Amino acid sequence: MKSYNIENSFLKTSILPKLGGRIDSLIFKPSNKEWVWKDSEKQNSSVSKYSNYDENWQGGWEELFPNDAIENFNWGKGFDHGELWSTEWNVEYHDNNKLHLKTNSLDSGTKFEKTIEIFENKLRCEYFSDIKFADHFLFKLHLAIPIEEKVVVNCDYKSVHKVESNFGNIVNNKLNFFTLTKDSGLYDFVYINMKNKNVTVNDSENNSLKLSYGDRNLDYFWLFQSQGGWKNHNVLVLEPASNSKKNLRDAIAENKSLRGPMSFKCFYEVELT
Repeated sequence: MKSYNIENSFLKTSILPKLGGRIDSLIFKPSNKEWVWKDSEKQNSSVSKYSNYDENWQGGWEELFPNDAIENFNWGKGFDHGELWSTEWNVEYHDNNKLHLKTNSLDSGTKFEKTIEIFENKLRCEYFSDIKFADHFLFKLHLAIPIEEKVVVNCDYKSVHKVESNFGNIVNNKLNFFTLTKDSGLYDFVYINMKNKNVTVNDSENNSLKLSYGDRNLDYFWLFQSQGGWKNHNVLVLEPASNSKKNLRDAIAENKSLRGPMSFKCFYEVELT
């Protein structure tokens, strides 16, 4: 399967256009730290849009649109985790520092573009979409990071709330959510009420990732983690989102959901040290 690399003296990044245009590897070269989690039990392979996401999750840095849970829209059905992750993207431009991707074959009739660019020790991903349907939708990042030995998440937040009351064993047991240890058996999924749009992840080898996600259309932050407790995965997933809740009806009830038609733009940036 063809991958496209962008690389400089600090970063080496591999992207798979055929597999949702996902970032499949991001290495900080000075320490050889890999920041992208992959399921070692699965090969990179195409997955049907009708598939169960969790059972077919290969890892990587992906996007969800226009839904997370299965939803019905006025244009048809939004399958599990939406339509971007299983869609092949076209390469519009590629050089040593930049890759521009586009897809216009989505069931919703939406056209999406994204540009992934590196400069020094930073990676920036920008999105543009022409959303023509008149309905509510979700756009969410899904940045999977490996838990190796110990990981600490630092963010300035007001509160933490569970996504599903019966999923997870950290929050209900009042354990430390932001210090993660490989194979501890813990796992959970939460909404975090943030004071700003910056999150830092540090590992036990003093590697650091700082995520920022702009000031447009990504107003909410979700965080999933499994310290070996869910499907034996050791993974942390950073999830800046357009909506306050996983299910559209819940976000709509809070008046915290985006609605088309609209011209949608957003970005995220990570700085690695």
